[in-house]
Amino acid sequence: MDDKKNIADRVRQIVAEVLDEPVSAMDANPVLAAHEWDSRVSLEALAQLEAAFVVTVDLRSFHAARTVNDLVDLVIRSQPTPTR
Repeated sequence: MDDKKNIADRVRQIVAEVLDEPVSAMDANPVLAAHEWDSRVSLEALAQLEAAFVVTVDLRSFHAARTVNDLVDLVIRSQPTPTR
């Protein structure tokens, strides 16, 4: 659970930085369209999320994300499954 919280915190931070807004703005309204979420911002967020978490995010799923929480879930799903 702690990992999910850490991932969520980092995703919110990345999205806020790309939007040039405080993280509190993401908490107050996590709907991406409520901010200046355009194609340039979304591509920058995608690149930063992939770099920060060392994942490859499915582009269709990324474009289907509507909230910051959707992005958190997407990053979590994109992480490699640990092998035993």
